[in-house]
Amino acid sequence: MVSFTQNTSKSVRRMDPPSKARIPLTNVSNNVSQRMVKHIQPYHDQSQDPQLKDTAQVSEELFFMYRKSLRKTPTGCEDLFSMLSDEMLLQIFKWLPKKTLLNCGQVNRRFNRVSKDETLWYRLDLGGRTLQYDGLSEVLNRGTVVLRMAHTTVVNPTQEACVDFPEYVKVKYLDLSMCIISKPVLRALLGSCRSLVKLSLESVPLDGAICAEIAENRCLDTLNLTMCSGIDATAMRAMTRSLTKLHNFNVSWTYLSKEALQELVNNVTPQMLHLNVAGCRSTLNDDDLASLIKRCPKLVSLDLSDCTPLTSAAINIICKARKIEYLSLSRCYNIQVTSYLKLTELRTLRFLDLFGLLSDTVIETLRSSLGDVGINRYYHSFVARPTVGTKRTSIWGLRTRD
Repeated sequence: MVSFTQNTSKSVRRMDPPSKARIPLTNVSNNVSQRMVKHIQPYHDQSQDPQLKDTAQVSEELFFMYRKSLRKTPTGCEDLFSMLSDEMLLQIFKWLPKKTLLNCGQVNRRFNRVSKDETLWYRLDLGGRTLQYDGLSEVLNRGTVVLRMAHTTVVNPTQEACVDFPEYVKVKYLDLSMCIISKPVLRALLGSCRSLVKLSLESVPLDGAICAEIAENRCLDTLNLTMCSGIDATAMRAMTRSLTKLHNFNVSWTYLSKEALQELVNNVTPQMLHLNVAGCRSTLNDDDLASLIKRCPKLVSLDLSDCTPLTSAAINIICKARKIEYLSLSRCYNIQVTSYLKLTELRTLRFLDLFGLLSDTVIETLRSSLGDVGINRYYHSFVARPTVGTKRTSIWGLRTRD
């Protein structure tokens, strides 16, 4: 019996593990307190040591207690924007510049969808920039209504690409003054615009097809074609006959031919209020002026600067107008100085420009004769022009920047 007991005890000693053995449950979890681990003693038979048995149970409870919760708890790394509605997110985006708004559209799908909302792109100022053809197409596709592109350069698409803009864009106020754009691209751009109310193409080369596209905007109220080239008789006929709601028309220094001028005089809408035909040095005469005054009885502003064929008879014709408040006869050298005194018969006249004609003494005499009429107040014409003076953040009184 003694030998059997000794052999059994020796075999038990040989099966004892090392003193630093790993306890399976306590070291699996990373959240187990290190103090608890230090208090755990090396492995012994737990059935003989009740204290170690209690420690093992505590370790097992800690393991299950510190498991990662499946519930989402508010932490610093959580996406707080997911707690906002699309309407609230839209209100935040309204305060961002357009460049930042484009970057926000690349964050995720939701930001991309909200950043393309039409209310964020209602007005846009791209003046003085270089714009790719695809970029312009993307802008039009976002529902922009007020668009300023003065002094902007539009890069032509590649030869393989097809010039194609979104059909029936929502632009109503478009300023392309002194814009560098090819005729095919401009033709395609205006071909997709059918809701234009105000349009400026100052110093932009035109052709018959572009003028035909302009004529399709039947609600056009204001058209500025100052210093545009390529307006022939056919183009003028298409525009004047179709644009029956046109109230502001500027064709100054377009070097209209005699035929094109006749189309203007004979077909312009009787609803015209402000008209600028300055620069017709060899085409507009007294008879044309008489036809124009008779056809447009509602004229309020009339600019006839540099129309040198006009004579003193033009003053008598103008006095028959009923509502003219602004008149410009600058550099009309064939009108005698004394003829301007007859303008006292024009009761509605408020401003008169006679630059390059009269000396200061004669102007003072004329000012005393005409009473409250302001003489030589405006150096530049304001008829149909989108910007007047130094205001470059709005077109026709509408803001272009948020």
